[in-house]
Amino acid sequence: MKLKITFITLMILFINLEIAGQDTALIGVWKGTSICQVKNSPCHNEIAVYHISKTSKPQILSMLMNKLVNNQEEEMGTTDYSYDQLHHTLNSINDRPGAHWEFKIRGDSMHGTLIYNNSLYRIIQLRRIRDRSQ
Repeated sequence: MKLKITFITLMILFINLEIAGQDTALIGVWKGTSICQVKNSPCHNEIAVYHISKTSKPQILSMLMNKLVNNQEEEMGTTDYSYDQLHHTLNSINDRPGAHWEFKIRGDSMHGTLIYNNSLYRIIQLRRIRDRSQ
């Protein structure tokens, strides 16, 4: 019986470490394009530089979303995201009403969308340029 409990405890620990490692692997700097999809809007096409970091909450990551202006990063805001390990996606949480950001992660690339007021507002394509160790 003790061996069974020890085995189960070790499996739970291993699974928790594996889950924690999944979102930690996203930490770093990602760069690419953020292209507007709504004509005649205040939206402008941008070169995006997003900085992903951990928060104190499990499975929640913070993304500082910047754009490049004259080769300098200009801060646009920070949003927290929940990480769905099964689907490899980040989804915005506690964001302003009517806006939903979603990013699908495939290795060192990320494809994102911003749905705003039920319309596709932006398409974002990013590649990792620095990971958490740099």
